[in-house]
Amino acid sequence: MSNPEERHLWMLKNLPSVQGVGQIVHPSILRNWSKHIDDCGVMHVDELRGLADEDGFIHVSQLREQKIKWMPQAIGPRHEFTRGDWVPVDTPEPAPIRIPDIRQMTPEANSIMLEQYRRAGMIPDLPPTLDVAEELLLP
Repeated sequence: MSNPEERHLWMLKNLPSVQGVGQIVHPSILRNWSKHIDDCGVMHVDELRGLADEDGFIHVSQLREQKIKWMPQAIGPRHEFTRGDWVPVDTPEPAPIRIPDIRQMTPEANSIMLEQYRRAGMIPDLPPTLDVAEELLLP
């Protein structure tokens, strides 16, 4: 089958889920998944057999090219639920990000970091506090 959106459909239908119950997935999603698998360079054994010569050999030039790869997020923990992106296979890996040790930073640099967190909404602005003189004047 030459259409990437159909090539892997047969293996995606009614995939077993919890306790073996088959998943019902809309056909357009299955077609997208089939193309995705194809873009990853996956080839089924029957397809490989069709490429083999009389001695059972396949030259690597006959194999499907991988077009995409998974790139996990550049920073943070890595587990099954961590965000990442599917990118073109030739996308370079990002340079490692080093998180500074705040104990080694100057007070000015720490102030700048704190201000960045405040502006990003990650540190809430504290409500204004009354000084002692104002508290004494309140009824």
